[in-house]
Amino acid sequence: MTCTCVRTVSGVEVDLLAPKPEDIRIEDIAHHLSKLDRYNGASPEFHYSVAQHCLHVADVLPPELKLCGLLHDATEAFCGDVVSPLKALIPAYKEIEVGIDSAVCEKFGLDCSDRKTIKLADKAVMAAEMIQLFGWLDMAQRTSTPASIKVRPMHWTEAKERFLAMFNHLNQ
Repeated sequence: MTCTCVRTVSGVEVDLLAPKPEDIRIEDIAHHLSKLDRYNGASPEFHYSVAQHCLHVADVLPPELKLCGLLHDATEAFCGDVVSPLKALIPAYKEIEVGIDSAVCEKFGLDCSDRKTIKLADKAVMAAEMIQLFGWLDMAQRTSTPASIKVRPMHWTEAKERFLAMFNHLNQ
């Protein structure tokens, strides 16, 4: 039988096909996302992490959605940051993501049903990132970009600390 578990930095095994809320740890999410490169590592100047991206998404959302924005890519802590064209080619991937997302939401008591607003913020932040990281100015014509987004080099340990600090602040 094939093992469907991934082991996190804390040593917990998360079953990708049957994730349990009790196996989800914010420390694992923060650690893994802070070391994962966005854009498949294509950033030409410096490491830009999924954790940094999540911080930006949370920053541009209204208070009631900030925690959902911070954790909108939490599934990537367990599945990796798979590029969108590849995700579309792997039918089971979306199912796996939905299961992990459900476990994350249950673990932290989140109601992230307003996916449309979160996705709009995600796309706006992505456009700002692409303009700043790659100089792809055409992205400004595709969607509005938040002026508050400033992409900068950030060591993975700082990204992890900031991610955890924002989680703790929002989860009070």
